Amino acid sequence: MRVLPLPTVAGLMALALHASAPAQPTPAATPASAASAAAPAAPAAREIVQQRLPDGRVIFTDRPQPGAKTERRWTTMPEDPAEADARRAASQRESAAVSERIGRQIEQQRERDQEVELARAKAAQAEAEREAARARAEAEAPPPVVVIPHRPVRPRPPPTVRPPEPRPPERPGPKVPPRPGATPPPGTLVEH
Repeated sequence: MRVLPLPTVAGLMALALHASAPAQPTPAATPASAASAAAPAAPAAREIVQQRLPDGRVIFTDRPQPGAKTERRWTTMPEDPAEADARRAASQRESAAVSERIGRQIEQQRERDQEVELARAKAAQAEAEREAARARAEAEAPPPVVVIPHRPVRPRPPPTVRPPEPRPPERPGPKVPPRPGATPPPGTLVEH
């Protein structure tokens, strides 16, 4: 016996429900039988069980296996095709609306980002223009004049003159005759 995964089992069961609807013999046409034949038959509920086989494998089936331990049960109701189509269409409309809303939000965010970038570019351009105007103004301005505050000039006191220190008197030393042709220093007494 081959065991199929749960999604495959569920899909096969749904197909089996629609494909294997038992054909009921129609007795002689009576008003009650005509009304029941016109109304679609409500599909029967199916039960899916999760079983653990003696070898430890887990299976999902609608036909319980003898000797296997049943762990869980689910009851499934087959889907009405008209309701399924209506739900699918509603889901697609909702998905389209969500996609459109997300697209609008993305576009709005893109526009906000562009506005912020444009504002930054304008601010940078304005700053560059201010810097250029400041540089032009500095270049055209006359050189700065430095004003030193006036301080009155105080006359300096005259330097104090110290009297020369007295020198000890010169001792008369031996008289040295001047050299011939040399001029004596001034203030020297020369004998002739």
